[in-house]
Amino acid sequence: MTAWLIAANTKIYDVFGAFEQNETYWPMNAKIEIGDSIYIYLVVPHKQIGFVCGVLGTGYDLADIFDYVAPFIKGGAGKRPDGKPFMKLGATRTLALALESDSALSLPRLRETG
Repeated sequence: MTAWLIAANTKIYDVFGAFEQNETYWPMNAKIEIGDSIYIYLVVPHKQIGFVCGVLGTGYDLADIFDYVAPFIKGGAGKRPDGKPFMKLGATRTLALALESDSALSLPRLRETG
């Protein structure tokens, strides 16, 4: 099992809405495997880790899951290339409920601890 840190832009995707579901889909950027752990880093303005997830499945085509992810895409659905595979994530821990600038998972604190 491998742990991955993946950035999420809340300006283009409703990350909070997506992780209100028991399972959600996310683009794959690496050789992620079932059972790996994913740490979702929320970019500006939050700048901290918001969710910890487990990988439940890999290799999904956007065409097959589009109806599921479309409600979470902000500003139109044309932002995701069809060729990029998606993975299915199960939110195992939600950390975004305590978004604070001095959180232990905020960018300054993450930098302090390496």
